[in-house]
Amino acid sequence: DIINDNTWSMLSEDARMHLETLLPPTAFTSYEPTLGTDHPLVKAESNDMMAVDEKPLAESSGAELNLGIFNDPHFLAATRTFQDHLYLNYFSESHTAKVEQFQQGIQTGTVAAPWKDEVWMRDNHLPLEPSVRDMLSNGRAGEAREVKLGTLAKRKIVRVGDVIAYRRSFATSEVIEKDAIIYSIHPRTHTLTMLTRSGPHKDLPQELLTPEPSEPIEPPLSMEITSLSMLETGLLDTDGRMEKSRRPNGNAWKCFSVWRFRSGAEYNPYDSRGGRENHGTMFYLRGTFYHDSH
Repeated sequence: DIINDNTWSMLSEDARMHLETLLPPTAFTSYEPTLGTDHPLVKAESNDMMAVDEKPLAESSGAELNLGIFNDPHFLAATRTFQDHLYLNYFSESHTAKVEQFQQGIQTGTVAAPWKDEVWMRDNHLPLEPSVRDMLSNGRAGEAREVKLGTLAKRKIVRVGDVIAYRRSFATSEVIEKDAIIYSIHPRTHTLTMLTRSGPHKDLPQELLTPEPSEPIEPPLSMEITSLSMLETGLLDTDGRMEKSRRPNGNAWKCFSVWRFRSGAEYNPYDSRGGRENHGTMFYLRGTFYHDSH
């Protein structure tokens, strides 16, 4: 209602000339629709084709605005959209910065949706292999508990560069997920040095996920562990969302899974674990190791 032919006539000539440069050629009375050069009716051999003025029509000396443009549905829709954008503060510095951050995230892949395979693996736990089911049915599960984390490290069941993913569902329906990576294994004691991210963050910095890790911008948290219960305690402590009084004393081996590069696989910067694949839970790997060694 504000932009019409009456308010247009109230503007100064300089203001109208400036605004006319923002309007399309169809907004002027001198506009004549023509066929494009690629139209079938235009003969390629014709030499008397109209020359196209490279300058905007509004800059031509005789351009006169067609006041009917203010009632054109396309113009009205555009003005309403512009008013909505003003009302929603789309042109503010803060919103412009958010748009720029989002566009950069699209280019770098940091705002990409998770792979559907990862979503499925997150919501559907891998079933135990038949050999492990047989082992459990034969009463070997209790015997497999004698296998320690250091033994698995010594036998290279877990290796440097493996991502150890933690996931536990608590009685309060809360689910905490957090990744850690094996940075080194002591050659004599087989103590594992783990790196993780401080705070309630699941994913590790990309700098730690490459085949040759580099120092991330945010210094990682380092911890030395000899058991998975130590790792669980350390991860929950640095996560900070679950008080010690609410933590269960259950078996932690089923809450950890090992993610490792497949032979010949390349690093994937767009994957939350660098392109590693799930090799099973620590409970499954321990049971398989015990079954194969007995």
